[in-house]
Formats: sequence, C-alpha cells, structure tokens
Amino acid sequence: MIDWKKGKNVTVKVIKKKQKHKGKGQAKYVNKTVKNDSFFNFFAPPEVPEDGDMDEETEQLLEADFEIGHFFRERLIPKAVLFFTGEAMDDEFDEEEEEEEDDEDDEEQLGEDGEDEDPDFKPSEENPPECKQQ
Repeated sequence: MIDWKKGKNVTVKVIKKKQKHKGKGQAKYVNKTVKNDSFFNFFAPPEVPEDGDMDEETEQLLEADFEIGHFFRERLIPKAVLFFTGEAMDDEFDEEEEEEEDDEDDEEQLGEDGEDEDPDFKPSEENPPECKQQ
C-alpha cells in the first residue's frame, strides 16, 4: 500500500459540503472523502474474506489485476528504459514496416487473380455442361 503525503493522495477526492444547523441556522463545512478512479488503485486490491470464499465479481477483479500485473512484468518492465528513451517505439515501427514488406512480397508471389501460380496446374479444356435447371 502506498503511504501518501497529506493532501497528495490521488486515489481519493475530498469534497467540502456545506451543512446548515437546523436550529441555529449557522453554516458548517464538512470534508467528505470519496474514492477517485486512479491507476494507483491497482496497488490496493480488494480484501479477501478469511474463509476464502469470494463472490464472482471479486474473482473477476482479481483475475484482471493478475493479467495486468503479468503484462507489466513481461512486456513493460523489461523494456522500461527503451520506452523512456523512445527506442521501443522505433523498434515497434520497424517491425510493422517489416510485416508490411512481407505482405507485399506475398502479394507479388500471387497471380493477378490472387491465386498461386502453379506450373503444374492445368485447367480442364472442356467446357462444363450448361445448367438446364431454372
């Protein structure tokens, strides 16, 4: 869990509400904290009951968290410096160019009608019979 400095926690939003006293009519401000959507909520997983039984929603949330964490571990962390320097983006762009070139090479190998040009392929020279059923 992250130990935030006072007033710097981005995972909660502080809302000031004005309350009036019924009898006196004086206004009083009350601070209320509301959970805010944030990337850092990822590091505060839901609490699992002691008996280990979880509802379906909690299980799905934990599975999604696991997949995200696994993605960070496998894809982002090993290339963190490359992403920071911008080299990772260049590598991905180069890979896309190579894939496009491979696709173009594949298209060149295909004939005009998109079929492979097979030297052993000989279409039947006979005309197929006409369909008389109408």
